[in-house]
Amino acid sequence: MDKAVILMNMGGASNLDEIEVFMRNMFNDHRIIGAPPFIRSRLSEYITASRLDEVRENYEKIGGGSPLLDITRSIQSKLQKRIDNAIVEVVMRYTPPFATDVLRTIKNRGVKKLYLVPMYPQFSTTTTASSIEDIRRCAAEIGYHPTMVSILDYYDFEPYLATVEDLIAESVEDVNPSDINLVFSAHGLPVSVIKKGDPYQKQVEAEVKLHVERLKKRGLVFNQIHLAYQSKVGPMRWLTPSLERVLEEIKNRRVLIYPIAFTVDNSETLFELDIEYREVAEELGFEFYRVCRCPNDSDRFVEVLELLYRRM
Repeated sequence: MDKAVILMNMGGASNLDEIEVFMRNMFNDHRIIGAPPFIRSRLSEYITASRLDEVRENYEKIGGGSPLLDITRSIQSKLQKRIDNAIVEVVMRYTPPFATDVLRTIKNRGVKKLYLVPMYPQFSTTTTASSIEDIRRCAAEIGYHPTMVSILDYYDFEPYLATVEDLIAESVEDVNPSDINLVFSAHGLPVSVIKKGDPYQKQVEAEVKLHVERLKKRGLVFNQIHLAYQSKVGPMRWLTPSLERVLEEIKNRRVLIYPIAFTVDNSETLFELDIEYREVAEELGFEFYRVCRCPNDSDRFVEVLELLYRRM
């Protein structure tokens, strides 16, 4: 076959030994830390060294590794069964499988056209742009010059919206949703990134608005619907309101959280949302605290990816 679909994600440490690799690579990405290479490299070393033990402890609480790669491999396998005219591959940005290794393999197989599909529904320079840039750079380094077609976002793609809303509906089948506050929690970004023109915040807000309208049409009415941001690191100004602040303001202490920036569960959904913020909620006296699972390798999400590919 002369075509390949590449599923792109940031990656996550699949085991404790990969944590340091993940952190070093992430904090050395110029899309994440916009400092000159020498300074960025030193900062990466410092941040990794200072936070490694804490991050290791967090990973131990979710079983010693992120399930992100395993779930994405399952998506790859299911999607390959639906697509018979292209090879389906996985490329992670900060942990294996790295772009260079995957590209070398498909170059040797004679693949001439790549379809780049992000596993993040909203576009950001820190995610989708970073992954595409990495693939283009690695291809050039190995003398590989295929045609590349990229999907930049799908936050407003109807089949994707329906997949998210199905998950939300299933999460409140056993309770009265009108007694529950729905919080869409998005991975935060420094305000400085947004001020440079990154569309991530606008796309997150637009997606939330679509969900609010569509859930209402389905007869799924929540007490209130909120947007919050998580994962703040460092002293810079980040997008607000923070998830902690939103939790503090919910008066009836009943909440369902949907991780709107992710399509595959990872350390931030399994540890940060399901463990760390659960503890915050318990301290605040919450009676009901539940976190939706991501679409993961569900057949409906695999179908969404197939539809996106066939539209390219």
